[in-house]
Amino acid sequence: ATQPKMFQDIIDDSLEKGVGRNFYPPGKKTMLVFIDDISMPFVNTWGDQVTLEIVRQLIEERGYYFLEKDKIGDFKKIENLIFIAAMGHPSGGRNDIPSRLKRQFFTFNMIRTFYSALEILSIISNRIKFFLFIFIG
Repeated sequence: ATQPKMFQDIIDDSLEKGVGRNFYPPGKKTMLVFIDDISMPFVNTWGDQVTLEIVRQLIEERGYYFLEKDKIGDFKKIENLIFIAAMGHPSGGRNDIPSRLKRQFFTFNMIRTFYSALEILSIISNRIKFFLFIFIG
């Protein structure tokens, strides 16, 4: 299960510091963040998925709060990120994701089909290429 600090460290390792508390992907280019199995983060005692709330905050507010003790409460602004996520249906250890996070994504459901894995990959990759062409150019 993914912990909040693990997620932030993965994102932070791919960023360069800008002016002040602003951070960017290298060369201020656009970075694609792919989150596989988004429905598998750590669930705390109260049933919260804190890691997914940090993902949501990063998407909505373009940043998150530092977790380092000396900087707690300071907001880290992160620019030029695009998110794509994948998940299985909630069941068998997989949790549903919060509605506040679901609304940030364009969602489509793929059911079991007679298509081969390569055909499905081709369909998905064409959709992603179209999305990236529209938003990145």
